[in-house]
Parts: sequence; structure tokens; C-alpha cells
Amino acid sequence: MWQVDIPKHKTPDTNTMEKNRAYFKALLADNALDTLFDELFTLLSFHKMRYKDRVVDDKYDALVLLSGKLNAARESNQLGMSSPEDFNTELSRVNFSLLELLNDLPDSFFEQAKEAETIVPGAKKEVKIPPGIGNGLFWMASVFMMMICLGSLFQHNMIPFAFTLVATVICLPPAYDFLSRSLGIALSNSIRILLVIVLTSVGLSFAPKRAGNDPGSIDTSTPRGY
Repeated sequence: MWQVDIPKHKTPDTNTMEKNRAYFKALLADNALDTLFDELFTLLSFHKMRYKDRVVDDKYDALVLLSGKLNAARESNQLGMSSPEDFNTELSRVNFSLLELLNDLPDSFFEQAKEAETIVPGAKKEVKIPPGIGNGLFWMASVFMMMICLGSLFQHNMIPFAFTLVATVICLPPAYDFLSRSLGIALSNSIRILLVIVLTSVGLSFAPKRAGNDPGSIDTSTPRGY
């Protein structure tokens, strides 16, 4: 039975080194294949979740196949089913394929991969709406709120009008900015959205219901003429 003892090398400090092409080549040169696969799988998965990139998708699939080949070669070696020469040959093929894969990955991948290094594993990432897009959404919402507010005013529903007016002021960017500077209060976009929804819902709950809207309702009002 043949068995090859794989030498263990001291791997680079993964916490201090930048995850660029040279970093992964250093892992390959040190025969730190487990670390290389783990680190590269993490970056490729992060990239796949955020971008549509056919090249990176293909390299991810290739890395899966190489990982399977390496595991099969190791298992065969541990069971004594392959000779040392066969194992070293297969290991050399995997290493060469990894080197080609690293060279084929675009530079933009490693630039975008820097973002993944700042994310703590298991931590929730806060997604923020850019200010320009956020103001545009509030402008569109404020137009809708103005329509509801004016509709309540024309129908003389003063309680819904008051609530929707406050919601419109909170939603309309110039009005909110003025109140924020005057009162010295700044609300996050999520709080503003929540306030608008709550105020609008409460206000509309006071709107009188038209008779006959509910097919199952019974009109108990006094008939005309009595």
C-alpha cells in the first residue's frame, strides 16, 4: 500500500494580507490548498451574489471540479489505492489548473473582492439607499400623499386630512428639511417611511364608510321622509 505524507507549510496570515492574486499564488506556492479553496470560494460566492459575471461563474464551477479532484486524489492516497507517483501527478495537475484559474480571473474581480474583506462573517450588512435615489422616492411618495390629503379636504373629512397632511410634510423633502433644521431633529429614512405609513393608516381609518360598500352590511340609517 502506498501513502504520501503531504508536507505542512506555514500559511500566510489571512487576517493581515490583502486577498489579491499574489496572495492566492502565495498560498498555492506554500501548498496551502485548503486555505486557498476556502478563501477563494468565499470571494467567488460573494461576487456571484452581487454581480452577474459569466467569467466568474465559470471559474466558480471550475473551482468546484478542482476541489472534487483534490479530495478524490487525497482519499485514494489515504486508502493506499494510488501510488505516490500517481498522487503527485494528480496534485500537480490540480495546482497547475489552479494557477491557470487565478491568472484567468479578471483584475476587476480582485478589486471588488476587497469589499468582502470588510464584512465580518455572520454580521448583518446594512443596505442604504443613496441620497439621490432616496429623495426621488420621497418626492414620488409625497405626490401620492398630497392627492390623498386633498381628497380628504374636498370631502370635508378633517381628521383624515390632518393625519395625511402631517404625513405629507414628513414625506416632502423640502418641508421635512425645513422642519428638521427648525426643530433640530433628524430622522432616518426608515423612521420617516414608518411614520408616513402609520399616520396615513390611522388617518384613513377615520374616513367615513360609504353605505352599500359592503355587500353583507345592513343599512340601519333612518329612511328619508320620516
